[in-house]
Amino acid sequence: MEDKKSHHQNSLKIDGGTFSHVQIGQAGSDLTQNQQYIPEAGEKQLTVNEVVELITQIESLFRTSDLPEQQKKQALKHLDYANDAVQEKEPDKNTAVISLQKATKVLKEANETANAGQGLWQKLEPISKQLAPWLGIAVKNILFAS
Repeated sequence: MEDKKSHHQNSLKIDGGTFSHVQIGQAGSDLTQNQQYIPEAGEKQLTVNEVVELITQIESLFRTSDLPEQQKKQALKHLDYANDAVQEKEPDKNTAVISLQKATKVLKEANETANAGQGLWQKLEPISKQLAPWLGIAVKNILFAS
């Protein structure tokens, strides 16, 4: 009997399916895995002005939300930072992503503690779906940051 362990220890075979743009990771307890969005051929790429407009829409949603005032201010601060990052000469997409994640984390925490902002999630999702390709990430990386 031959020892296949050395050659097949990290391989995975799945019959009957085709998977594209899939990442699989295996590691110890401190694994952080980011999923990157890869735009389809022919998909329209947003301009910086369109990205700014989408972030402005998110800001408006937060302003008119039922979040407590302190959490609104905190989220708006993060969104303002994201807006600045995308308007730089060389847009800083990484900073924009982190700032957007921080804003949605404020919403998540407000929802857990005060049950506030529940309707905001549904309004954020379509905007996030438009932003994600430009930022080069998956939508869940904006909306469900931990």
